[in-house]
Amino acid sequence: MTLPKEVKKRLEEASNDWLLRFDEIAEAELDFLEKIGIEPKLETLLSYTAGVWDSIVGGFIHGLYDREMTEEEDEEMIELIKREIPELEIKLKVFLREKEKLKMQAGAAKAL
Repeated sequence: MTLPKEVKKRLEEASNDWLLRFDEIAEAELDFLEKIGIEPKLETLLSYTAGVWDSIVGGFIHGLYDREMTEEEDEEMIELIKREIPELEIKLKVFLREKEKLKMQAGAAKAL
């Protein structure tokens, strides 16, 4: 069984929205992880995002069909998410570099 069309569509909408509103969402992810005591590194942010996307799919299947995902659906979802990872990884690297740069500038300003 492959992912139902409405579930696949929702995953695509979520990943597109994530990439379109990237800065806002990445900032929220970073803040959340810091608040719960997890250092927001590249791998952590990638894992967090993949987990959210996985939850979206699982939640939709559970809500619409009152069941768990099948192995085939899980494999298809993984492939869809893997397609988005390269672009997400690039955006996160830039985002984290900018955050580090701002942190260093703030530290330099305090030293003055």
